[in-house]
Amino acid sequence: MEFLTGTLSVAATTLGLIEPFFKKMKTVLLFKLLVNGLVCANYLLTSSFSGALICAVAILCLFINYGYTSKNRNIPTWIVVLHSVIFLAANLLTFAHWYDVLTLIASLLFVLCIAQNTTKYSRLLYIGNCLIWIPYDILAGAWGNFFTHTVLTIAIFVSIIMNDRKKEKAY
Repeated sequence: MEFLTGTLSVAATTLGLIEPFFKKMKTVLLFKLLVNGLVCANYLLTSSFSGALICAVAILCLFINYGYTSKNRNIPTWIVVLHSVIFLAANLLTFAHWYDVLTLIASLLFVLCIAQNTTKYSRLLYIGNCLIWIPYDILAGAWGNFFTHTVLTIAIFVSIIMNDRKKEKAY
């Protein structure tokens, strides 16, 4: 079992390391979809059902948002609200430990993250999302996902420095 969770973590981390360096939101959403699928499977294998369900809902939300983004359309506010309500319901269904509240906070940040039109603001919100998943991973004993979220936080931070900061003009 540990080999499988380790393999899923390496695959999720690899895809997650690539994703922050894309500039098109459509591509970022596709990579987030793949990473969430792998992380969801890892949570299932470690019996962290709250995390798994939140990731499964994230996959559904990513599909919906990808449809809008691929057509160069803004995501309607009512969809963002609907995503939030679905995440809240999913969290309440699987709430078993006090630290499951972290999945709710992370999921609401994720809703805002994937609703952005630009990757710059999406990345900033995604750092917050990962920083909330890290303590959940520790408390849930999901060490593979802890590794993934830690590495992704660093990669996203680096990509923000490389891609999103304003370049100062040299005089």
